[in-house]
Amino acid sequence: MTSINSVVPKGTGGFRQAVTDGLVVTWLNLKRVPRIPELAILAILQSIMFVLLFAFVFGGTISLPDGGSYREFLMPGVFAQTVVFAAITTAIGVTDDFNK
Repeated sequence: MTSINSVVPKGTGGFRQAVTDGLVVTWLNLKRVPRIPELAILAILQSIMFVLLFAFVFGGTISLPDGGSYREFLMPGVFAQTVVFAAITTAIGVTDDFNK
């Protein structure tokens, strides 16, 4: 088994390499969706559940200091949460790839 230092030459990387690596990981994750459709269904259902939970269960109990509506921040917050959860899943997948 080769180490990562022997595979990646010194002095390479940068923004272009990070974008390329990100696209490769994205492509690999998208290829898994037809084989494991539960991943897409779970992501969609999880987002819907969080929107309903925060809108109807917690929405009436949270008040903003300026009197604004809490629901203005709901969708951006759920979107950010979904991105963070997807990043965690991607990090776990990359770690699994390194170990294999």
